[in-house]
Amino acid sequence: MEAFLKAGVSWRLLRLAHTVARDRYKTEHPFCARRFATDGKHIIEFLAVEGLLVECEEIAKSQKVFPEVVRPFFKELEFSADDRLLRWWPLGMKRSVVLDPNRQFGQPIVTQFGVATEVLYLAVKSGDSEEAVAEWFEVDRRAIRDAIEFEERLAA
Repeated sequence: MEAFLKAGVSWRLLRLAHTVARDRYKTEHPFCARRFATDGKHIIEFLAVEGLLVECEEIAKSQKVFPEVVRPFFKELEFSADDRLLRWWPLGMKRSVVLDPNRQFGQPIVTQFGVATEVLYLAVKSGDSEEAVAEWFEVDRRAIRDAIEFEERLAA
């Protein structure tokens, strides 16, 4: 649920979608499955996948959506072989920021180094150079730039 909130989904919509999904699947944790994703404003459920045909629905409103339109927004989520949501890559999987519930209590970190994005961001914003911060925390400058971009998106 935290990933949906951080992606921009409102509490009101999240509660409504959770209620619908909880009742539909008879579980208190319906979002712990691959069948859900977000575009930042809606929670989309993959209802059926048959060959190349995919059916999607905006769950809170029971409104069908075109998979071709929403698919680009799902590139940030990583799932296990059994369809459990593992990690959220808010800048995309080719970047270094990740939210992983098994690391740093699910706080956003730069994955290769395990340092919280907020720590790197605040160090640079306090007036220290990227070079100095990279040396102190033993991270590369690309990871620092990713952390800054992520934190600034949160503030926007």
